[in-house]
Amino acid sequence: MIRKDFIISKARKHMAEFINPLAQATDKPRQRFLRQAVGAILLSGSLVVMEFSRVIHDDCSDIFYRAKRLLNHLISSHGDLSQAVQQYYRQVTGYIQSDTPIIIDMTDIAKPRARKMKYLNLVRDGSEDKLVNGYWCTEIYAYCKGKKVVPLALDVFSMDDPSVGSQNLQIERSVDTIYKAFNGKGIWVADRGFDGLNMYETWFSRKCQFVVRQRGDRSVITETGVRIAETDLIERLRQRWVHQGRYSDIVFCRVTLPDHYQPMYLVARWRTGSEKPLILLTTLVVENRQQAQQVLGYYNKRWSCEETVQFLKSRVGLERFRVRRYKAIQRLAILAMLAMGFLTWVLLRSRKLTKQLFLYTSRFRKEPKFVYYRLLDGLQQLARLHRLGFGDHLLQTLKNR
Repeated sequence: MIRKDFIISKARKHMAEFINPLAQATDKPRQRFLRQAVGAILLSGSLVVMEFSRVIHDDCSDIFYRAKRLLNHLISSHGDLSQAVQQYYRQVTGYIQSDTPIIIDMTDIAKPRARKMKYLNLVRDGSEDKLVNGYWCTEIYAYCKGKKVVPLALDVFSMDDPSVGSQNLQIERSVDTIYKAFNGKGIWVADRGFDGLNMYETWFSRKCQFVVRQRGDRSVITETGVRIAETDLIERLRQRWVHQGRYSDIVFCRVTLPDHYQPMYLVARWRTGSEKPLILLTTLVVENRQQAQQVLGYYNKRWSCEETVQFLKSRVGLERFRVRRYKAIQRLAILAMLAMGFLTWVLLRSRKLTKQLFLYTSRFRKEPKFVYYRLLDGLQQLARLHRLGFGDHLLQTLKNR
């Protein structure tokens, strides 16, 4: 049974609990902006200012002037949202434990038709697998129990921006921000694109735990002092284990990197129907098969990163914004992160509200694997049916039916 009054009151309460501390960390003009923009982005499913301004209801009777005010916040020199982001980290810090997977990856913000936007770069459009104009984005997420994803960073940058320097420096800044915000908690999980000495130096200097997929051509040093390519090492190890009658679908051994003395472990698994193994390098201790499976489990959670960015692009509007200012694009990415952060906040704190919102959804009768689709659709259906909008009192009921 759908309980309309309960859903609206609980949604209003959770939105206030989530957004008010973020707003209070900023100056007065930004407080109103955050209270209106984050929720409006969720209800509209868009980062286009003119579109999400339609679900904002305040004392401004002309939508043109409301959209102009929102745009001014995005491009203003005083519109920095870093304090709000730091407060957001403080709010979610209780959900980040020492064994929480922190997934890092890179995505593209493709703008193929753009010509005169500031600091445009060539990026690889993953949907079409070709180089187009756009920007890069460092994405970092924390994976909590129950496939709940806490977005921690969506840092849009361009290699032509003088303040960036290089891609490695930009990634190091993002890692450093998350490391300091959560006191070094979490286990970093990354794909093959992060299998580089610069990335390892970043993690080694901060004493971070990590699990990184390998290309296989890197040389490592075994316990006996032999320097060997990773692919050759695991093939020899597998043959030896087969000869000894041991399980051979998963192999592991202790290694070190050249010029680094910190002990690490190489873990490899052969998937059914695949000739090439999955190879992981980790600082976690792997002395038996169970620990090896645990490391493989950490890496498997990395797939939620792909699902999350697909959700952000298809349902929140990341990549479909209509602003030209470089700074405005970066701030819209932060708003998208906070919008998804609110959905995670609901999933973590209110099972009753989540179930009630699921009842409103009309597009996902069967529960999808990534529940954020169903949760957001339920919230948007609730807003349409009961004429809800965002204003100075957050979730407002404009007309009860």
